[in-house]
Amino acid sequence: MKDTLKAILDTIRLPAELTQFEDRYLARVNKIATWFFVLHLPVFVLVAYLNDTGPGMAVLLTAAALIGPVVALKTFENPRNVSLMHGFTSMLMGGLLVHFGQGPVQIEMHFYFFALLAMLAIFANPMVILLAAGTVAVHHLALWYFLPESVFNYDAPLWVVLVHAAFVVLESVATCYIARSFFDNVIGLERIVQARTKEVDEKNKQMRLVMDNVEQGLLTVGSDGVVAQERSAVVDRWLGECRSGETFVDSLARVDERTADAFEAAFDQLGMGILPVECSIDQFPSEMAFDDRHFGLEYKPILRGEELVQLLVVLTDRTAIVRQEQLETEQRETMSLIERSREDQVGFLEFFDEAKVLVGAISEDLCEDLPLLKRTIHTLKGNSMLYEVHSIAKVCERMEDAMSETQRRPDATLLDELARRWDRLKQSLRVVLDAEERDAVQIRPEQYRELIEKALATPTHRELANMLMSLRLEGTRERLERVGEQAQRIGNRLGKRDIRVEIQDGGLRLEPARWATFWQAFVHVVRNAIDHGLELEEERGARGKAGGGTLTLSTSTEAGVFSIRIHDDGRGIDWDRVRTKAAAAGLPHETSADLEAALFHDGLTTRSEATLYSGRGVGLSAIRAACEERGGEVRVASRLGEGTAFEFRFPASEMAPSPTEYLAA
Repeated sequence: MKDTLKAILDTIRLPAELTQFEDRYLARVNKIATWFFVLHLPVFVLVAYLNDTGPGMAVLLTAAALIGPVVALKTFENPRNVSLMHGFTSMLMGGLLVHFGQGPVQIEMHFYFFALLAMLAIFANPMVILLAAGTVAVHHLALWYFLPESVFNYDAPLWVVLVHAAFVVLESVATCYIARSFFDNVIGLERIVQARTKEVDEKNKQMRLVMDNVEQGLLTVGSDGVVAQERSAVVDRWLGECRSGETFVDSLARVDERTADAFEAAFDQLGMGILPVECSIDQFPSEMAFDDRHFGLEYKPILRGEELVQLLVVLTDRTAIVRQEQLETEQRETMSLIERSREDQVGFLEFFDEAKVLVGAISEDLCEDLPLLKRTIHTLKGNSMLYEVHSIAKVCERMEDAMSETQRRPDATLLDELARRWDRLKQSLRVVLDAEERDAVQIRPEQYRELIEKALATPTHRELANMLMSLRLEGTRERLERVGEQAQRIGNRLGKRDIRVEIQDGGLRLEPARWATFWQAFVHVVRNAIDHGLELEEERGARGKAGGGTLTLSTSTEAGVFSIRIHDDGRGIDWDRVRTKAAAAGLPHETSADLEAALFHDGLTTRSEATLYSGRGVGLSAIRAACEERGGEVRVASRLGEGTAFEFRFPASEMAPSPTEYLAA
């Protein structure tokens, strides 16, 4: 019974999709039907005149019946709904004809109902016929009861009305079948033709691609992964000659194993049909490089229904384009660095010296173990990002990705690429890297004046030596201001543009060379504070916090201890998440001290994915190592939702060497 009912409903209801052919067809038929009903007006007036049933009333009632189809034609977007209105209107017209045709042939006028029901099959929609049948049934029953002379020219009993209804039902069943057959075999045929035409067009398009792009590598891969014999000659020239029965994965593996692995995984996923085809295609590798050449890869699946038949692969040699893009990038970086050197010579030279040491340690394989290498690469990447040397940062990012996948040192190709890029950068910056000027001691006018005043006040020799030594030292305010500017640049790139930086330096001074490696590692903490700690303005507003957040940087001395402190008023550390991550890594996680120690462990991060700025789990490890190298310790204070503070504490004697120590060195 359920199956029968379902079959009936499937016959009555049309598919929801409206093809272009059906839309155009119904638009034309609906317009014809509207004019057909409009022409009923003069006919009904004539019938009413001949039968003395009121020509004026014929004009009024027929015009009223015409309102529905005319309005529907003008306003309804779906042409099927317009057809439904025509089904209803057709029975109104039949009823009006029977009413105005009262007389000896009134019964014969009923044939018009059946003629109209048959004509409604032209709409190819069983619902139109059912609506018409229901309308005529209501018409006969209502008028037989209230105005019988409008339907019959004799005193007809109820069973006569039921006989009329039975004939309507029989015709409606047959007409519904005809309408659905018309839809499936004529209008529906257009769907099949469209699908076949599209398939032919796709094949023609692929052929045109082959003919129009003979300088591109064109090949097709079967559903079994085997490369078809028909392919561009350049494919064999670029990838090596493909042997009969060889898979495309094998062809790729000859030149680039990493791309081959990525293609194999994506191809298997496409064949399984788990994801939509478009999503699966997005998983394929889009570029590869080997032998100092760069190639782009594009894909077009050839399907039979949802089954993969072949995959068209297009290889394009992009070497010239990539080299041009690299050259333009390097030129922009050089100009930016030259401008930075003019604005902040000390900061620029410090960056360059630090980067030179880091590049040397990486490219010459001087790092003792893998964790140290990760920290070194991460530090170089972070500093390069701060100075917008994206070419170096991207090489570092690729190294980090490779080490994350293999847990081994980067291969020689990446190391050579880093060394070559650094050499080109040095050559382009040789104008601003004059060694003689870099060794000069710079002194501000107010420092020079102060030195003269104290010298005239007859200081002791030790006091004068200390005064002269201070000229080589860097004020922590200048350093913290530079760090603050770096923080705001990072914030701008992350969409956090209203970060306020507060500095409290205590008038302290440090020996620059002694603290260089600490400051380069300190940048990791700054990046974490901006990326992890401070929320976006919308999130801060939802938590009742005003503005874009505050970063406080300070230095101080007390009881023989020199402290460097950074505090943000952001979201704070989620210690529960740290505990979960520590437990997963097999680290102690029971006490607060355990969690603080885990926070600085190599590879532990609370982020679900890495970014250019943070998320690798090596930044805090690097700053801890730099701190301990100077005999210091790290303290962390954080409350969820309120912010985080890192304090680095050192013996005050580490701040700068005494004059005697300087001379001895």
